[in-house]
Amino acid sequence: MSMVQNLIKKAFATNNAHEAASFLASACNRMKLQNKEQIIREVNNALSNINLDNKTSPRTLYQDSPETLQRLQLAETRAASLLSQLREEQQKHHSPQTLYCDTPETINRLRQCENQITELKKALNISQEMHLKESALVRSVMQREIDKLQSHFNRQKQTAQLKANLHHQEKAESLQRLAAADTLIKTQHEARLRAEAEVTILSEKLQQLQSEHLSSFERHASLHAQLTKTLDELSVSRNILSSHLEQW
Repeated sequence: MSMVQNLIKKAFATNNAHEAASFLASACNRMKLQNKEQIIREVNNALSNINLDNKTSPRTLYQDSPETLQRLQLAETRAASLLSQLREEQQKHHSPQTLYCDTPETINRLRQCENQITELKKALNISQEMHLKESALVRSVMQREIDKLQSHFNRQKQTAQLKANLHHQEKAESLQRLAAADTLIKTQHEARLRAEAEVTILSEKLQQLQSEHLSSFERHASLHAQLTKTLDELSVSRNILSSHLEQW
């Protein structure tokens, strides 16, 4: 966007008449060397995104202070009073009902009034020009401060967004690790239950084998006792038989 378009946009973006006039005057001064087509193109481009039917008062970065308004009001009141006096004197001077002619005193008074009005207009114009320069300077300074704050806000926003993204990422990773640990715990718990069940089954089998072994041992002992008894009886019988044989 050119400087002319920027100035026109600023003029339509403020509700301060003096500030708008200053921006438009600067824009006109920059367009003095341009032809009609170039001027029309600059103005059309500047007003392309501006709603000229908008009745709402736009927000401005600068407003007249009470002291500035009071000085301007006093100057305008004084100028109006002097103009009124000048008109009265001129009416008295040109009225057909007046019985006196121009005197040096009247001419001096008229010249003094005209000089006072001229000086007052100059002072008013100087005051307005200073006010416009001050308002433009204040607007520029405040705009720079707003840009700085906006840039700082954007950086803080980006930093906060990065921290939030990192926090969400860490949270997601923690949830994943927690889910994996929970799955591992469940798997280990199920494995422990299966191992306990297998231990129980093996313990029951061991007890059964021990019981069977004990029963077999008891039967073996009983058979051994019976066998020993039988052998003893056979030995006694053999001894008796041997003694009988010897007697025969």
